[in-house]
Amino acid sequence: MAETVFIATLGAEPQVVTLALDALLAESESISRVLVVHTAADRPPLSESLKVLQAEFVDRGYYGNQVLFLPHVLADSDGPLADVVTPAEIEAAFQSLYTLLRQYKYAGCRIHLSIAGGRKTMALFAMAAAQIWFDAADHVWHLVSDRRLIESRQLHATHPGDVSLIPVPVAHWGKMTPDDRVRARHFIEYVLTPAERELTTILVREGLSNNALARQLGKSPKTIANQLTSIYEKLESYFALSEPPDRTMLLVLLGSYS
Repeated sequence: MAETVFIATLGAEPQVVTLALDALLAESESISRVLVVHTAADRPPLSESLKVLQAEFVDRGYYGNQVLFLPHVLADSDGPLADVVTPAEIEAAFQSLYTLLRQYKYAGCRIHLSIAGGRKTMALFAMAAAQIWFDAADHVWHLVSDRRLIESRQLHATHPGDVSLIPVPVAHWGKMTPDDRVRARHFIEYVLTPAERELTTILVREGLSNNALARQLGKSPKTIANQLTSIYEKLESYFALSEPPDRTMLLVLLGSYS
């Protein structure tokens, strides 16, 4: 049986993690690990949220030994992200979560993703990554809780009716047919130059930024940008796209290649 994991974005309210997890467990979901996605935890209120969850999962052992608690900090090549506000931070956060989801999907896991915590930008890039990697077995959830329950900061609801999980529709961009995979492989192996092929393979596998790709390949960011422009032009022509593709569309079209 496939392992089921729960991934939740986290901000100032730690109860959004436990309330959503409780609701899933109440539906007989057998969740083996909980990954809490967050920015740098060196200042409140996020540092306090993590301490509360650490105490509940590990110190108190509320969920016993069945659920493994794993904080996952969003980071770029310079270290943990302090926030997710600027375009560069959003891109880095997307790449970090893209790699996380890819890891668990390639391991054959089912994923429940809660986007109730943290900034709205976190929910947006989490959805973008989910639309690339999720299939029909996976789910995205938003949490709706009674106002009094949120204000009380209780980690667990006394009345089940105080909490509702709202399913968020996911367009499965990355769900490819065997023919799609053949086309993706043909494009990478026969349409691209060797240098473009190397760049694309690393980008699909790791979701890196231009600067990170430049460091890994020993090239300048300008060279990486020029190569990506060439790749995008070839993608547009090969797949007969109605508009020029971007990085996300590249990952959607070529995500099955590894």
